[in-house]
Amino acid sequence: MKALQLVPRPRVDPEEFAGQQTRRFTDHRLRIGRSGVVHEVAWRSWLGDLVLPVPACHQGWSGFAAADDLTATDDPATCRKCAHGTGLRRGEVQPALFELDQD
Repeated sequence: MKALQLVPRPRVDPEEFAGQQTRRFTDHRLRIGRSGVVHEVAWRSWLGDLVLPVPACHQGWSGFAAADDLTATDDPATCRKCAHGTGLRRGEVQPALFELDQD
């Protein structure tokens, strides 16, 4: 019995995809989704000897960059955990997730 596919999905060649991600994130940092927080990049095993970029601080997210949920950037790291080892200067902190009314 063949499974019914409600939403057509493009096939992804793992080697080509991993190569694209490697070229995209090498010597860059990353953002997750629409967040303004910038993370350092670490590389994690994916399939066999293929690797994919992930936040160095192990911040979780849903996806594996196939839907462009990770964005490469040259901006400095603002994630406190990621930037800790990069010499984040005092006053350069991770922005708040949301503002609280202080009234």
